[in-house]
Amino acid sequence: MSVREPAPEEAPDEAGPAADRAEGRTAEFADGPTAELAAELQRVLLVSSRILRSQSASGDVSAPQFSVLAYLERTGESTPGALADFEHVSPPVMTRILGRLEQAGLVSRSAHPGDGRQVRVTLSEEGKQVVLAGREHRDAWLRERIDAASPDQRASLREAAEVLREILIPPRQ
Repeated sequence: MSVREPAPEEAPDEAGPAADRAEGRTAEFADGPTAELAAELQRVLLVSSRILRSQSASGDVSAPQFSVLAYLERTGESTPGALADFEHVSPPVMTRILGRLEQAGLVSRSAHPGDGRQVRVTLSEEGKQVVLAGREHRDAWLRERIDAASPDQRASLREAAEVLREILIPPRQ
């Protein structure tokens, strides 16, 4: 019997009271306004991420399938194992995803040129078109939502995006 890895939304919170004490913060942050804000941001970011991801999918491909296609569009090629690691799914699950994508003509699998035991997965031209259309749909959906916001809300969104980038996304080195 295997033990299922927790999904990202189920993963234990690594930055709890022990982390606060280790970094010299007081325990008041564990139960106070900072914890409440952190919890609210986690909910908003998780739900908004899911909504955006669903906007990229279509009737033809699911969100996980689209994610695999988008990864291949960025990287050019991959192995089923690397794709499974990236998607945080088991190799058998990735094999099923790739089988469906291959059957739909969106990816192709071939022997790895350097290691015949490995399989190389590449995006077909049709797969690339699905990725581009999915991104355009997602971007148009988000632009419509932002356009419907008031000028003050759009200004707040700009500021929030800047703050989130500064505190959540580490600078590239």
